[in-house]
Amino acid sequence: MLKIPVTAQSREYPPVDISCWKYFIRNSAQYGDYTIFSHAGKDHSRSEFIADVEALAAFFHRELGLKEQDVFTVFMPTNAESIITFMALNKMGIIVNFVHPLLPPDQVEEILEFTKSRGVIMLDMFAPKYAQMLKKTGLPIVLCSPKEYAYPDKTLCPIDPDALRAFSTGGVNVFLYPDILKRYAGQHVNSIPEGMNYIAVYMNGGGTTGKSKTIKLTNFALNNVIYGLAGVITPVENIGVDTELCTMPFFHAFGLCAGGLSALSKGSRAIFLPKFDADQFIQLMKTNHVVEFNGVPNMYKKLVEHPAFDDPSLKNIKVMYSGGDFVSPKLLNKIYSVMRKNGSNAEFCPGYGLTECGAVCSANRPWASKPETIGQPIQGLRFEIWDDNNKALPAGEVGQIVITGASIMQGYLTKNGPSDAGLYRDEFGTKWVLTGDLGKMDEEGYVTFVGRQKRVIIISGYNVYPVDIEQLVETLDFVRECCAVQGYLGDKPIVRLFVVKSQEGDEDAYRQTITALIKDNLSRFSVPKEICFIDEIPRTNLQKVDFMKLSQFAPEV
Repeated sequence: MLKIPVTAQSREYPPVDISCWKYFIRNSAQYGDYTIFSHAGKDHSRSEFIADVEALAAFFHRELGLKEQDVFTVFMPTNAESIITFMALNKMGIIVNFVHPLLPPDQVEEILEFTKSRGVIMLDMFAPKYAQMLKKTGLPIVLCSPKEYAYPDKTLCPIDPDALRAFSTGGVNVFLYPDILKRYAGQHVNSIPEGMNYIAVYMNGGGTTGKSKTIKLTNFALNNVIYGLAGVITPVENIGVDTELCTMPFFHAFGLCAGGLSALSKGSRAIFLPKFDADQFIQLMKTNHVVEFNGVPNMYKKLVEHPAFDDPSLKNIKVMYSGGDFVSPKLLNKIYSVMRKNGSNAEFCPGYGLTECGAVCSANRPWASKPETIGQPIQGLRFEIWDDNNKALPAGEVGQIVITGASIMQGYLTKNGPSDAGLYRDEFGTKWVLTGDLGKMDEEGYVTFVGRQKRVIIISGYNVYPVDIEQLVETLDFVRECCAVQGYLGDKPIVRLFVVKSQEGDEDAYRQTITALIKDNLSRFSVPKEICFIDEIPRTNLQKVDFMKLSQFAPEV
């Protein structure tokens, strides 16, 4: 069992059978009334945060008549209103259905119907695009502005007139967030009874099968993620001053847990960013005491390539966490180079997760890490590596990563299927998430991610792992990044490599260099039959590499 240094001992309480709201209250009460978040330079206290949660909860209960395990949709980016709404609904046992705010209207309508949502909260700027669809549903709508928590008096913040006009006809009940806070100020409603099986959120993710799924996560699961994260981080030293930049979206469990809920529980001063922008991110680092942030590799890549990132303010950073994609040694060296140059001893800690397990499953710790691994499982989770017959493999062998423990999902939401759909039950009755990812585990419990099971390229019966090719090729000076996928010549599978150059040069000479490097270091089956130079690697809305788009790419011949 990992021994945590005394200086890194968590102050979070062990999770018990309570809501996320009560778990936050229990954890944060020990810090008094501190600055819990800041928006556009304006600080907001824990007591104000709680008051706004109470006001919204009273509105949902008394005006909308919502009750335990009803569903309400949060259709917003990462912002204070989103996490406050989550807490208000969670206090009452209402399921929060997080939906990506840029999905097409027809997809949003389908999700609202499938989840049986009782209403929607959204930013006013999105109203004109989605109003027609929302009016058709007849659901009550809560509109808020991106400026509320920057206003001297948030209850006086105006809502965009275009949003109001978009809903002016159609008989839909529209409520304004500032009005709700003013009308229900000082009111209080009782919290739900305790119950670990209460669903806290629906996450509309990709699912381990690649098909879109609605994932059910309970209060117990989310609280265990927060507690597990507490064993990975060092406690906040300056309560309400040490700042965490939260830029990962709340409609993804990584952003909700590792950003929002974790920051609130440990006494950080949070700054919520609706989207990642390198210029804004760096400016906030320069003007705030930022000690920690989480992100995906592409975010870190944009930061280290930005000339303004090389700044003395980096000395405040204690730790950086990464998930979502593989971090190349080349990128890691760049990160450490600029951090050490500016006096920071921060550790870069790659991890691994998926929504079905609260999105944070393993991580390297600042005091316990191993290069080129995704770390060890967080507290409350257990990993095994299984073969094709669902049998555990010994240390060092490659197989499917499978996970069990306190933070796994209750199952996928189905219309008529079992409540634990998507989970595998072994011969002892233990429920497992079969991740679809390949990896291996060493004797110390460190896990190495090998790749997606579906990304494995089988050539003449030999398994080719794209990540091995990518790691090797990205060591070349002229390669900024690359991605290997399966292609076809006729009906024969081949390795197709996409490369983004870091400098101009003779592409034919570059192809020869890449081919020679792979021949010298990997099997002959790993040598790409096609090497395509492109301007940038396509990415999903979560900034993960869009392998499907590359797999469908037709190179010029």
